[in-house]
Amino acid sequence: MARGHRFHLDRAGHSVTVQTGARSGDVELLVDGKVVDFRRGRRTGVTVLAAELPDDPPQPFTVHVHPSKEAGDVPVCVMETDGDRVPVPYSPLTARHSGPPTTGIRVRPLRWLRRVLRRRSRKV
Repeated sequence: MARGHRFHLDRAGHSVTVQTGARSGDVELLVDGKVVDFRRGRRTGVTVLAAELPDDPPQPFTVHVHPSKEAGDVPVCVMETDGDRVPVPYSPLTARHSGPPTTGIRVRPLRWLRRVLRRRSRKV
């Protein structure tokens, strides 16, 4: 687990997210955007997190995160509830293209601002 990873699953109308730390290997479990469990990460072995889905009655579940040599640098995340094991899909933290959308128009705000100030100073 060399860099941070995020896994996300919608279950029973609730958002379940697992995030691993960048270099520390810390793992946190979020339900509906709130941190419900946190573990100091281990670079080897399985990290187990436990929580409940806030239903009536609450539904307990566990999440298992462990490194995988087959998946490269991405760990494997599995959610276990009521005896069912469901893989939690990987959801990258950033998109591959991490820049502003290009429209073909070059924007130079500093150059524009200087030009406006020069024109105003000439009029004064």
